[in-house]
Amino acid sequence: MRIGLNNIHTGGMLNRWLTEKHISNPELGKLIGRIPLSVKQYRQKATLQTAVLAEICHATQHNFFSDMADKLPAHFTKNQPNTDKILAEKDALIAQLQEENKVLKIRNEVLLEVNKKS
Repeated sequence: MRIGLNNIHTGGMLNRWLTEKHISNPELGKLIGRIPLSVKQYRQKATLQTAVLAEICHATQHNFFSDMADKLPAHFTKNQPNTDKILAEKDALIAQLQEENKVLKIRNEVLLEVNKKS
């Protein structure tokens, strides 16, 4: 299989995460029903089958697919058609709340001044 220049070394990513979490080959092997030698090979391979990686995700409760997606350029499209709409609504709500906060701060300052004069 030809490995492209833009390849994300899946085994290296898996290896770093397992090392950081102190998960051994036998331990992960037991979780996914594979022998430790298979896990060792997964940690060294440049690519992994998505089915194997999905098994590892479920066994470790970690989303390696998301980690891989984070390594891609931000301008790449995603199959999430509602994301832009949700983000626009969230931004509008944040702006509205910030404006309300300003108004409330001003009202609070006015009330404090009125109470000082009373």
